[in-house]
Amino acid sequence: MEEKRRKLGVSALVLVVGGFVCKCLGALFRLPLTNLLGIEGIGVFQLIMSLYSFSLVLTCGGVTASLSKLISSARARGEHARISTYLKRSVIVSCLIGLLIGILFFFCGKFVAGFQGIASGSGYLLFVALLPLGATLAVFRGYFQGYENMFPTAISQILEQVAKFAFGLLFAFYFGKFGISQGVFGAFLGIVVSEVVSLIFLIGVFLFKKGETKKLQDLRLVKFAHREFDKVNFLLTLSASILPLVNAFDGLIIVPRLMDAGFSSGLSTKLFGLQSGIAGAFLNFPLIISVAIATTLLPNISYLISKGVRSTHIIEKGIKTLIFFLLPTTFGLVAISKQALPLVYTDLSGTMLQVVFELMLYGAFSIVFTALMQYFIMLLQANGNFKFIVIVTAIGGIIKGLSTVVLAGISAVNIYALVFGNILMSAFIATACLIKLKNVFKIRLSFWELLLMLFGTAVMSLTVYTFIQKDYFNLIVNLILAITLGCLVYFTFCAPIVYSILKKRKNGV
Repeated sequence: MEEKRRKLGVSALVLVVGGFVCKCLGALFRLPLTNLLGIEGIGVFQLIMSLYSFSLVLTCGGVTASLSKLISSARARGEHARISTYLKRSVIVSCLIGLLIGILFFFCGKFVAGFQGIASGSGYLLFVALLPLGATLAVFRGYFQGYENMFPTAISQILEQVAKFAFGLLFAFYFGKFGISQGVFGAFLGIVVSEVVSLIFLIGVFLFKKGETKKLQDLRLVKFAHREFDKVNFLLTLSASILPLVNAFDGLIIVPRLMDAGFSSGLSTKLFGLQSGIAGAFLNFPLIISVAIATTLLPNISYLISKGVRSTHIIEKGIKTLIFFLLPTTFGLVAISKQALPLVYTDLSGTMLQVVFELMLYGAFSIVFTALMQYFIMLLQANGNFKFIVIVTAIGGIIKGLSTVVLAGISAVNIYALVFGNILMSAFIATACLIKLKNVFKIRLSFWELLLMLFGTAVMSLTVYTFIQKDYFNLIVNLILAITLGCLVYFTFCAPIVYSILKKRKNGV
């Protein structure tokens, strides 16, 4: 059990480090891309990206988690011959769906772009290549995660970000000479190349490591394995697609609704660019933690459940660890944002900077609930509560969609409608999932530990925000000292939490 615990820690660390590197590279990509395309151009990029993200989820949103769960469960039962059947089925299903959706956008992209209020949807033409490639990447990452091997996933993601940074900016610069729409097309063309690079790496690792694999010979067992995969994949894809569907809906209606509120088309697109391209990108860093913990624990908990082993303590420690790191990271970013953002977004100042700061401040609460929601959904997936997940995410999506439609048309609320909608949706889903978890796994959470982490975060944020306003040194030194001071304050207040996380139980877990 000690070996299992160590392996979990290493896997989570690999994904956290890999995710942090990817987020940094993604931010580095967005910075010059914003300067190349302009605020309006990055808004167009994000409008197309919102539909790409939704299309990718429809294509393979449940594949990685499905394979991870099914393969780990098959390993626990000793049914290794099923694994190759799962793998083949996932490749065929995902790539076929991706190709069909890509062809649909190839012919209908111009109409969709017109509805969104953007001049050209040339980026939609590339969906026919992007979606099948993204599906295949998801399949191989799920395969390795089913064996609790997170290194291929982390390395492939880093390679993808590096290639996207290099080729995306190169093509955006070249095609951007002919206009904003062409520059956006160039950026998406770079993403195509980056997916090819990442896929070549994963296929190479797979061919090198797979060795001699067992295959199902009985046709009835093959058909059963196909049905098993299709059922799990359908339910996971359905639940995973609801939230991106809502985001895609936001991308479709936000500009028209802001125009209804009295804003011009150009200003509406800029506001969306500020929210999704700058505030959202900067504030998404803390989600690295929740994604890493959830991705690491899904195959492990599925394995333990298949073995009939109780995993309550692992779940409770995972929740505590997530909250412990999530709170200071999220609100710490908000505390330094007014000084840090102008360093990387040179055109960001005055009113636009204030808007981004307020979007981040409100968005911080959304990030906390979103991270908890992701973790709780993963736990329910591991236990097979797929229908419950579909129902609560659907209700949450409806709440968010309605709030966006209503609030975005109010001039005083405008772009903040997206943030408020996210808070309502994620808070509802996280609360519903937590109630379900307490019934399923009988978990217990300490109110006093949560209160201590909240208090420590509040004191830390206030300390950082106050210190950073003073011009003791130059801006960069001030930032470094403020972050260091904030860490010391938080860890001092939360020292008992650190001890409880690191403490082993008598059975070594």
